[in-house]
Amino acid sequence: MFYNILKYKENNKKTTKTLLLPWFFLFLIFTENPFKNKKSFNYSFNQLFLLKLSTMYFYLKKPNSEVETLIILKYFISKKERFFTFSTECKISPIDWDKESKTPKAKRGRSDLSFIKRKLQKYSDFLDKTILDFDLKKISVTKENLKTSFNLEFKNIGGNNTFIYFSDFADDFIEKAPRLYNKKTKNKYSKNSIKSYKKNINIFKEFEKSINKKVRIDSFNLELYNLLHEFLTNKAYKSNTIGDTIKVLKSLVKKSVDFGCLIDEKGLENFVVQSESIKAITLNENEINKIFKFDFSDNDRLENARDHLIIGLWTGLRVNDFLNISELDINSDFITVKPQKTKNTSGISVVIPLHHHVKYILKRRGMPRKISDVKFNLYIKEVCKIVGINEFVHGSLNKKVSVNGLNKEVNRKVDGLYPKYKLVGSHVCRRSFATNLYKAKFPIIAIMSITGHKTESSFLKYIQVTRQEHAEYLKSFWKEYYANQGIDIDNFTNIF
Repeated sequence: MFYNILKYKENNKKTTKTLLLPWFFLFLIFTENPFKNKKSFNYSFNQLFLLKLSTMYFYLKKPNSEVETLIILKYFISKKERFFTFSTECKISPIDWDKESKTPKAKRGRSDLSFIKRKLQKYSDFLDKTILDFDLKKISVTKENLKTSFNLEFKNIGGNNTFIYFSDFADDFIEKAPRLYNKKTKNKYSKNSIKSYKKNINIFKEFEKSINKKVRIDSFNLELYNLLHEFLTNKAYKSNTIGDTIKVLKSLVKKSVDFGCLIDEKGLENFVVQSESIKAITLNENEINKIFKFDFSDNDRLENARDHLIIGLWTGLRVNDFLNISELDINSDFITVKPQKTKNTSGISVVIPLHHHVKYILKRRGMPRKISDVKFNLYIKEVCKIVGINEFVHGSLNKKVSVNGLNKEVNRKVDGLYPKYKLVGSHVCRRSFATNLYKAKFPIIAIMSITGHKTESSFLKYIQVTRQEHAEYLKSFWKEYYANQGIDIDNFTNIF
């Protein structure tokens, strides 16, 4: 074995760096004059052997077995990563295993043991070679990266799926995505997820053109992050759009590991997802009542869209879920729906009571006709404009803007004051449902059981409630709480 691994602390930092040194150089370190006599030579060799065992060694999966058992390679990476283990698929009887040297015993006439020993040496040599390659290519030594390399070498796993360049992997992934399952959601990738991947990969390909080269999948590091962030900023993308792009690209790089690709995990940590708070639009109960009561009988298209909007506003479902409801039973007080599963929601079936607005629509006109989410977004803007939801509020709209280096204008979201109806979209239904119930002091845990949010923190980020409204909510709670104890906090003067 020509190389071994030492760990040393750099500049008194906790993080360590892997250093590869020739075995002969290590050998010289252990003694001032290793060739002075046989005793000194044996001492140095034994120390060197112990150092080798402290970083990598083989062990038996079942050391007390009466039959043959697997031999496992074990390598200590770092305090953070701990151990990398890999089955050699070699089997040996425990009685033929040397516990001290952690290798097969040398027995005359046992060519099978010599064969196993040579095979184990291949694993040991490959580990040294891989560590050296990682160091030269600035690839992090992690369990995942080592596993990928060993699978490729000894099991041919992922051999047909490895890619050098990120965009090549991304194109292949998108082509296969409709047939793949998302490990987080346990469902197949949705059309919206695939659409997001395509959009952001196209942005990345524009970036590659700007730097006049394709980006290797193992080169996602701080330098690349800075170049990409500068490119997106110069293209006049908003902070949240830049954050979304960084997030999607980072996610795809991580996914590539499952397809046999090597990545720089430490370098990827520099791809920080930045965001800024946004003011999303919600409709309050007064506005919902105006929409519900308005007579659209002379416009079948808008009446149908309005009915879909009311159902969405009072069920708290996502647009793709409520637009695809085939039938609702007006004689039932509840509906059961299995919504799509996302990062922040569970995807389990939810039971929702039928609001009286929804029941009224079903009795008068039945289920509204199905329309696409694109048409729904367009039509409800018309609905809200006609109804009179036109106060000016802060928000973002797509507008044509000039971008550095381009001779044409492009669509970008621009912050400003706009009539509220222009900012209304399909997202308004679910967010309004949750926000209005929260403001009405309905228990958060009960709202989450309908919206499907897995954590209270993700729910509170989702609803649109100002700090002042949170303060008023607490004040109202105190007033009601102390009133039940016979204390009027508005006229509280006597402390005795």
